[in-house]
Amino acid sequence: MSAPPQLTDDQVKVIIALVDTFIPELTGQELEEFVRINSNGTNEEALRAFGKAGVVNQNVVDVIMAKIHSLPPEKFEELGTVFKVLTSKVGTLALAGTYAEFAELPRAERAKIVYGWSNSMITKLRVFSRAMMSISAISFYTQPLDAVFNAMEYPGPDPEMHSERFTAANLPHYDFVEVPEQGLEITVDVVIVGSGAGGGVVAAELAKAGKKVLVIEKGHHYPHRELTLTQHDGLTKLYENGGTLSTADGAMTVLAGSTWGGGTTVNWCASLQLPHFVREEWAKMGLDYFATPTYQKSIDAISDRLKISDQYLQHNKANTLLIEGCRKLGFPYKNIPQNTGGHQHSCGWCGFGCRYGEKQGTMMTFLRDAQEHGAIFMHDTHVDRVLVSKGKAIGVEGRQKGRRVVVKAQKVVVSAGAIHTPAVLKRSGLKNKFIGQNLFLHPVNYVFGKFDERLDCYKGSIMTALSTVAENTDGHGYGSKIEVPSHHPGLNGAFIRWKSAAQHKTAMLELNHIMPLIVLSRDRDGGSIELGEDGQPRIHYTVSKHDVLSLEDGMGRALQILVAAGAQRVWTTQRELEPFVVNQTLGVADPAFRKYLDQVRRVSVKAGSTVIGTAHQMGTCRLGASPKKGALKPTGETWEVKNLYVADASTFPTASGVNPMLTTYSIAHSIAQFIKQADFNAKL
Repeated sequence: MSAPPQLTDDQVKVIIALVDTFIPELTGQELEEFVRINSNGTNEEALRAFGKAGVVNQNVVDVIMAKIHSLPPEKFEELGTVFKVLTSKVGTLALAGTYAEFAELPRAERAKIVYGWSNSMITKLRVFSRAMMSISAISFYTQPLDAVFNAMEYPGPDPEMHSERFTAANLPHYDFVEVPEQGLEITVDVVIVGSGAGGGVVAAELAKAGKKVLVIEKGHHYPHRELTLTQHDGLTKLYENGGTLSTADGAMTVLAGSTWGGGTTVNWCASLQLPHFVREEWAKMGLDYFATPTYQKSIDAISDRLKISDQYLQHNKANTLLIEGCRKLGFPYKNIPQNTGGHQHSCGWCGFGCRYGEKQGTMMTFLRDAQEHGAIFMHDTHVDRVLVSKGKAIGVEGRQKGRRVVVKAQKVVVSAGAIHTPAVLKRSGLKNKFIGQNLFLHPVNYVFGKFDERLDCYKGSIMTALSTVAENTDGHGYGSKIEVPSHHPGLNGAFIRWKSAAQHKTAMLELNHIMPLIVLSRDRDGGSIELGEDGQPRIHYTVSKHDVLSLEDGMGRALQILVAAGAQRVWTTQRELEPFVVNQTLGVADPAFRKYLDQVRRVSVKAGSTVIGTAHQMGTCRLGASPKKGALKPTGETWEVKNLYVADASTFPTASGVNPMLTTYSIAHSIAQFIKQADFNAKL
């Protein structure tokens, strides 16, 4: 392996200058003005400490450098080139219009430059400014810094994390196979790559059927007692690339679970069934199974095991306001069932793992079932490829902490998710044209409302209600759902428009009064997963013109909901638009508000000019009625290689249009039944 790329001292100076521009220590008159504007007469000391806290003096630079070094080689090189250009006077003149080394400029000058980049006509400059601001804000506001959290009145990790609620929980214990220095070869009936909603279900079903099962997970298992519920640890330890994964162009942030239990360990409990119109769409694509009672039996089996229900929901303030806004407007809304074991579950920190074991992810359910029926497990183990002989899968090859492991098996099930499953298949030599194609991401945009009352949108049950008012924008089942996210300081810091350091810190102080709504679009036009030179997946995706219309429609509806619910001020993440101050008497009927909605649609969604993210990855190995229509048979087996199955969200023929967890579980359950019916008598 080649040595990892390095940055020069001059490039590091540029990085420090950039992040210190976005979140610096406020001093002098700037600090005094910040305290004066935000003081209520009792919190001056806390405000002053917050104002003086910056990326540099709070020792956050090393965290940022680690995130930059974790980027894919080509992205690291691309950023490194920009940093290098800014080390020279001529380069800074070319990019910033100032003949000076960027790091030597006064902060006020640097602030004008980065703000100019954020509004540039050049997409790459907008994306660069957005990326550096985001990495600064997320790194800074996810650190457990008393000087920051005291001023914001944010509690840090869940205050209940050491309560009887945790100590009384019946939590599982897992043992893992360790690979010795000389390597390991092991033989089982079935090897499953991935421990999330797909792999966990298949492991349980086949172990209960008497098969010797091995589950391999590239992520690490953190027992419940080791979950700190801090933003930093949650993102760094439990998510792909430490929470810094993005599309190849850097325009979209991608959150994907990468730990024992996969996405089920970090998701927000939403357990929605696949809409009828999507099931019908898939059936018309030659996959008749999805329109049958047999598929519904798989949904029901999963729902029973996870005790999915909306009976015990207790809406927090933000979800209550979503419902109230919809009710006043006559917009449709409904409860979101949760996989919380038949209990009321108030856990705003679930995105960092559920310390109480109340969320019924695979770690609490299907992996537990599999273990009770003899399954064995590996974590921290990366699968390089599937072993194929004479057109049949005979096992996998990988490495655990650099130590080679070979698993021989009669059946191989790849459940590594829509990002990594196609990468495994590509590295294994499969050529079907659909492998890696039709990547659907449910692109998400945010809108915000500022309320008089304190909302604390990081507390209580996450995402318990939604509106379907914008779900059919194009008349063919494509549009957006509107939901309430869990909102902690790190994400808030990345979403807030940056004009100046003091302005951004002032906006952060409103955290407890902000209500975010996510506009989650069902994308029709997908992207792709390609392999980089290092053999790892790269996400290529651009929101299409068709799917932008879904986001625009959803953003407009979401803003109306916020205004109807009583917001004082509303805004989007669009760089060009200022927040709109609501006329409390006229509300949504205000002609000025109507004009503002027109502006939102006109400005639209552009790379680097607005924040687009995703927490759902689907497609890339779609099921199909023939090799000309998909990468997989309707049973989940690949068309090219016998005994090689896929069981995860990569199987989706199109985007689900709802949070995909339950659909992933149920498809995996169905595929497990097909595997049970397959021949297990082949010799290895």
